[in-house]
Amino acid sequence: MSERRRITRREFLYLSTLATAGAIATACGGAATETVTEEPAVEKPEATAAPAVSGSKYKEAPELAMLVAAGDLPPVDERLPLEPFVVGPGSRVWEEDIDWEVGRYSEGPDEVLRTVTQRVDWSYPCQHSGYEWFLNTPPHHIGPITPGLCSSWSMNDNATEYNLTLRKGMKWSDGVPVTTSDIEFGWHEWQLNPELVATTARAYRAGFKASGDIMTVDIIDDYSVKITFTEPNARFLTQLGMGSLWGSYTWLMKPRHYMEQFHKKFADPAELSAKLTEAGLTEAEWYRFALDNDWTGGGCPTQAIGTPTLTPYMVMEHPDDLIVQERNPYYYRVDTEGQQLPYVGRTESVVVSTVENIPATIVNGEINWCREILNHTDVALYKEHEAENPYTVNLDLAYHNAPVALFFNLTSVDPVWNEVVQKKEFRHAINAAINFEEIIQVLFLGMGEINPWIPETYDPAKAATLLDSIGLDKKDADGWRIGPDGNRFEFTFDVRLDPLYVKPAEVIKAQLEEVGIYTPMKSMEQTLWAATRDANELKATIDWLDDCNWPFLKNDYLPEQRCLWAQEWEKWMKTDGAEGEQPASWMQKMYDLETQIVGHAANTDEGQKIWEELLAWLTDYVPMIPLARNVVDPLIVPDKIGNMAKSGRSSAVWFAQEQVFFRK
Repeated sequence: MSERRRITRREFLYLSTLATAGAIATACGGAATETVTEEPAVEKPEATAAPAVSGSKYKEAPELAMLVAAGDLPPVDERLPLEPFVVGPGSRVWEEDIDWEVGRYSEGPDEVLRTVTQRVDWSYPCQHSGYEWFLNTPPHHIGPITPGLCSSWSMNDNATEYNLTLRKGMKWSDGVPVTTSDIEFGWHEWQLNPELVATTARAYRAGFKASGDIMTVDIIDDYSVKITFTEPNARFLTQLGMGSLWGSYTWLMKPRHYMEQFHKKFADPAELSAKLTEAGLTEAEWYRFALDNDWTGGGCPTQAIGTPTLTPYMVMEHPDDLIVQERNPYYYRVDTEGQQLPYVGRTESVVVSTVENIPATIVNGEINWCREILNHTDVALYKEHEAENPYTVNLDLAYHNAPVALFFNLTSVDPVWNEVVQKKEFRHAINAAINFEEIIQVLFLGMGEINPWIPETYDPAKAATLLDSIGLDKKDADGWRIGPDGNRFEFTFDVRLDPLYVKPAEVIKAQLEEVGIYTPMKSMEQTLWAATRDANELKATIDWLDDCNWPFLKNDYLPEQRCLWAQEWEKWMKTDGAEGEQPASWMQKMYDLETQIVGHAANTDEGQKIWEELLAWLTDYVPMIPLARNVVDPLIVPDKIGNMAKSGRSSAVWFAQEQVFFRK
């Protein structure tokens, strides 16, 4: 992109911010507001400086103060709930990982968070700032659990009853009050409507089981709701916000006043019919229209534009090559001095046509806020251009996951493969044949560690002995090991066409062939890979693995997750034996542990004991092999960034973008 275009886009779009905000505020000013007289349970901080409106107990961004002064936006005290969420040390990022400080509001086009993406409907700032939760913890941690969108909450001892109370006076981004009517609509009229949601997810069922009873949601009053299960479901805490990771409130609560226009039960029949005709849909296809307009949080699809939200930013109308977000004037969080968040008023995501264009876009000075999409092999390039650009290359934080692992399909359509791979000794042999240090060097330039729970270190001799012990001791004329059917045994590798998957697969292929295992490898596009997976034809592959969040925040050790690595066993469990194959006894142990995990809260002694048992099981049976841990996530951040973590996981900072600011 040329220098002229870059500057023109920044200046023009930034100067249009006030006009856009004014239009939004005008719409907001016309919305119904609720006068709340109840005194808050926490002391409200006093304002100490402009841009607070005279007499206000809170402060706001200068551009919002201008709109208030012009009569185009309600005062900040009326926009905030009675008890705002107070952001301070340790509330949004683990306290040991950040030197938290009160920030300042952004000023001018140079104080915008800018990233790069290849997709017109997604970027990391959009995704991570698009999540809000009923409960709150520092991301990637199981506690302390504090209220988020709720002002209070409780769970009974056996995890069958949850009580939530919404923050009184909290408002959607268009100024309409948030009440349990939005929950009633989101659950009873949306989640339980079979035309909109064909099957209720196990997360909302008793025992976290696909066959469990669906939870009940009882509306108590305008702000309180009770959720009940017939069997314990402690993992439901993650649906409410424990861990503060991916997901949002939208599965339970939707802006009813806005979404009713897409629902046949509530929409004006003539207006809905006209919209369906315009969309090329029939009356019977109303559900498709509704789903097409349902923004579930995260990302920046077109349906996010104009949808009332509770997130710190709103996705705005934007050109195809630049995704724009602007601050939500009704956002419910403040800092310890009463400044309404977010500090930074705008994020931009430059859209490029191919991933190959990302490095040039960064060194050209267009980007200052980037994570997880930077190749380690490009770090030197970014460092080389650091001085001439307003960014810093940050290597202090780690990925939130392994990030990738080797998976075996234990119940594929190939019986010979299954016979071999289901033997524990075979999986231990593969583990011993892999040189993890080499993978970490090749893929991450040495910026990572060997995963702590894998059983063996690199030992090709041990791998060969284990392979011999299970009957793979004979070799053909080319030196490849022969399988139980008398033919050459093939460790077939099918991976997606992405360096993150291809590079480690290439290294593993070479290492397995050193111990006599013929390892054909095929790289394929995502759609073909997914079709191969769904047909249960994968044998071995590389996929994501969130093992550092196990077992309470993420559970992708289950066969139903990632590459669906034991579909027949999983099918048998979900249908109570009516379909699929009965799991091996050692696998049944994992399912038993999973049942126990679901029944106990993470922050209990019993919960931790079960996790230790699961970890021992993983080390013993090695159902998948993580290839690294604590891998450095190369980041691009503004030179003068404030509230940037100094340790921990990079995603935690992006999940808490509302507290990031530009220093003077």
